[in-house]
Amino acid sequence: MRFRANLLIVGLVVIVTCAVYCDKDALFSDEVTPIPVRDENRRSAEKDPKAKDVMAAKLDHAEQILAGLVTHDFEKIARSAESLKLVSLKHPSGWKKETDDKDVYEHFRMEFMRQAARLEREANNRNLAGAAYFQQSLTATCIACHDYMRDEDLKSK
Repeated sequence: MRFRANLLIVGLVVIVTCAVYCDKDALFSDEVTPIPVRDENRRSAEKDPKAKDVMAAKLDHAEQILAGLVTHDFEKIARSAESLKLVSLKHPSGWKKETDDKDVYEHFRMEFMRQAARLEREANNRNLAGAAYFQQSLTATCIACHDYMRDEDLKSK
């Protein structure tokens, strides 16, 4: 119950902040655009990564994004956001959750990839406020996903 309340609060904060900082027409549009991923980098995501390695890579890229935001290094932000998308292309190996949990993880994973794509776009547009917003959204998604997975693990014990 606490998780759902926290998730609702995070969702409301994201929507309100996005309405302030982002293109409102794009936010509420029914138009769906594919997440752009460069083909030459796709091979690196084809491996079967371990969950621990995937999380370590995501954390490393997130740290690089924060460093880029602080120094206004938009190229570093865009590169790291692209890398986050690539890391998120596949489920990590060793995933031993129930089918429902895989569906929930898939939702979080796709939302994470969508936000990483928007972060990359904002960095390429040299929009510091937009990039910072999507960096915060990525972080909130990570926390919500980890909370969900941890809460589900505690329920099963």
